[in-house]
Amino acid sequence: MIIATAAYPLDWLDSWAQYEDKLASWVAEAAGNGADLLVFPEYGAMELSTLDGAAVAGDLEQSIHSVSEKMEDAAALHLKLAAEHGVHILGASAPVNSGLDRPVNRAELYTPAGKRDHQDKQIMTRFEREDWGIMGGGPLKIFDTALGRIGVLICYDSEFPLLG
Repeated sequence: MIIATAAYPLDWLDSWAQYEDKLASWVAEAAGNGADLLVFPEYGAMELSTLDGAAVAGDLEQSIHSVSEKMEDAAALHLKLAAEHGVHILGASAPVNSGLDRPVNRAELYTPAGKRDHQDKQIMTRFEREDWGIMGGGPLKIFDTALGRIGVLICYDSEFPLLG
């Protein structure tokens, strides 16, 4: 299995089409280099808040909810790209309103067969917990894929051996 990890820059986006083009380019390049699994970074989806303008992107609370509102559209794009390129994609994580009191930090796994599932971060850093108000989600999952069994630990979660 070839895994492509992205040192993905957060850009200012003036339109959804600009985001689509950017993501399509990244996926095409990784797939063109033989990658089977593409892994995008924690909170890489925060650039989506720029679509609502500078005032929203510059306000932490507003940006969290702005991004959460766009994640279903982002999921549709990821599913399309995974199918087109025959790859598995672990999308950039994002704050997602999941029915809890506060958003969770969620990464979604997309397969070329059109399946998707998510992993929520379990243990928040102090910054996430105290400044952002992001909650831990759960439970931990194992994803059975054509590539094999995949587990996802988001950032700080990897510091805790029992989760691994």
